[in-house]
Amino acid sequence: MIVSGIVLMLGGILVAAVSEAAARGRLGVNSVAGIRTRALMMSEAAWIAGHRAARIPVGLAGLVMFLTGAAVLALRPDEDTTGPLVLAAAVVAVVLVLIGAAVATPAAHRALELVDEDEQH
Repeated sequence: MIVSGIVLMLGGILVAAVSEAAARGRLGVNSVAGIRTRALMMSEAAWIAGHRAARIPVGLAGLVMFLTGAAVLALRPDEDTTGPLVLAAAVVAVVLVLIGAAVATPAAHRALELVDEDEQH
């Protein structure tokens, strides 16, 4: 239980930190961390625009993970409760990240269109 809580808390911090770093342009396009759809990987502008658009849902995913881990540590539920709680948090976090990717992709496409327009002028 303690390990689950700590892993969830650290994972939540990591998810939120990576998302924010990418949105601020501190974490550039890479093949390891961040939302890596084809549109976001096409340019730095698309990467940043997509991550900015996904800030809220991905940040909430990190928060859900962190708070669930904190609850596991603070409340020390029995094993029969911890498993479903951790599973529910994981499902919610994955859904939020998928929502983030869904809003990030159109934002990245818009950024790519703006770059194309600028290059034509």
